[in-house]
Amino acid sequence: MRVKSRIKWIVLGIFAGIVLYGLSHAGVRPAFAETDVLQVSLDDAVSMAIKTSEDIRIQENEVARSDSNVRVAKSELLPYASGSAVWSRNYEYPNIPATAAIKEYDFNIGASVDQKLFTFGRIASSISAAKKQFEASCWDKETTNQDVIYIAKTSYYNACLAKRTLGIVQESYRHVQENKAILEDRSSSGRASKYDNIKMAADMASRIPMLSNARAALNYALETLKRVIGVDSQTQINIADGFDAEYILLDRQALTDELLSRQPALKALKTGVGAAQDMIWQKRAEYFPELSAFSTWSNKGSSNKSDIRSENLHDYGIIGLKVAMPIFEGGRRLEAVQQAKLDKSIAELNLKKLTKDLLLELDSAVVVYNEYVNTLHSYYESVRLASESFKLSQDMFHSGQISITDLNTAELLLTQEMLNRETALFNINETLAKIKKLTVQEPEKDE
Repeated sequence: MRVKSRIKWIVLGIFAGIVLYGLSHAGVRPAFAETDVLQVSLDDAVSMAIKTSEDIRIQENEVARSDSNVRVAKSELLPYASGSAVWSRNYEYPNIPATAAIKEYDFNIGASVDQKLFTFGRIASSISAAKKQFEASCWDKETTNQDVIYIAKTSYYNACLAKRTLGIVQESYRHVQENKAILEDRSSSGRASKYDNIKMAADMASRIPMLSNARAALNYALETLKRVIGVDSQTQINIADGFDAEYILLDRQALTDELLSRQPALKALKTGVGAAQDMIWQKRAEYFPELSAFSTWSNKGSSNKSDIRSENLHDYGIIGLKVAMPIFEGGRRLEAVQQAKLDKSIAELNLKKLTKDLLLELDSAVVVYNEYVNTLHSYYESVRLASESFKLSQDMFHSGQISITDLNTAELLLTQEMLNRETALFNINETLAKIKKLTVQEPEKDE
């Protein structure tokens, strides 16, 4: 009997293992399996956003295309070779002395090589412009990288604010429950009126929508963060980091210098101005002659038979120099030069405009940030005083010295001050993230 019992348990164990294996490979998790929660820190969010960003992938393709354009420009320095083969039939021609030597079938096979020798800087300017456009595309990629970092940080801070807001609202609900317990204690001794009980019920009921709204805001913030960092919507995540408690004031002039020297968007435009100047030189060089060497070889002949034999074919070769000189093209080159000059002027104006816009944005951000930091201590002090006031109000309400309205006002004041503090912390961190984006204080990624 003992052996049969062991065999029975072994069979049941094997069967359970097979069922669990099948469920796991079918994508179904057992009901008792613990749900995994992905812990995400701020650094994790930034790293994941960079790895999964479609915008960065697009810019990488733009960089690759610009690099290809450099190789295309350099290809003009190399010789051009081509070949051809032609078999033809002269099925109709006049019977006159001039066509007496024409035979019915012709064959021609050959190759040619052209090498540009001197173009008055046209090719050199084209290569230089392509290199600068490639450099500009690299700076554009870095600009996109900074934008992705900023979006990841703000999404993370939004989720952090929503999480802490929910915690504050839940704490507010617990405070109301404590107030209700005090009221019930007063009611047991006959010191509570019907109005107090109704007012307390109304206070508790008013917290329910606040809880629902806070949960909805947190869910929305987490879903937005998932989209930014490339996490599946079914995956549960938790915000591992919070807001710092202390912050330092920032030097506006030092940050201005960093913006002017490190901002990739400005570097891209500056490089674009240089590329536009190269394009002007390229268009001007088209006014001048182009010197090139060429060589051709062909093996050709004619016959009255379609199968032209080698005895009817002969070799021909030519080598020489060629000078191509533009004379008149209806003003096309002149307009091309004018358009290149306008492109450079537009690039310079865009650089000037963007510099002013970024400096204004930085100045505003630094002023706002420093103002928040200067007043942050006041927010903490307000929370401390409101907490002491609420605790004192609970004691006074228990002894009947204040009304339930006064108690509820004290609790709402504490909740509001806590929310104000968290909002101020969010504004500080969001503004600091914007300042770091403008001054590029994050390490640049390797190309």
